[in-house]
Amino acid sequence: MARHTNLTSIYTAQKNVITSGTPVQLDAFSVPSGTTLIIQAKNNNTGNITVGNSSDNALNTGTAHTKLANGQAKGFQVENANAIWIDSTVSGEGVEIYCEN
Repeated sequence: MARHTNLTSIYTAQKNVITSGTPVQLDAFSVPSGTTLIIQAKNNNTGNITVGNSSDNALNTGTAHTKLANGQAKGFQVENANAIWIDSTVSGEGVEIYCEN
């Protein structure tokens, strides 16, 4: 049985989409191996957040994204947070980002 080692801290950040229809890339953060990066749509969002692995795939008018309503979250196994792009159907809305560090 593999033994899980607790990490020493928690990484938290927020990212907003300034203009709906203009995806933004998450800031660079190296995600520890075996750790899931959680992206959660902010609770006070009124629209949807779209998440993708590129600007084109995150675009809220496309079909290649994952969609999050307010308060919904999804985990991603990525090496760096900047592998993820987000867009919003409402300008100024965004996500909270967190993982063990």
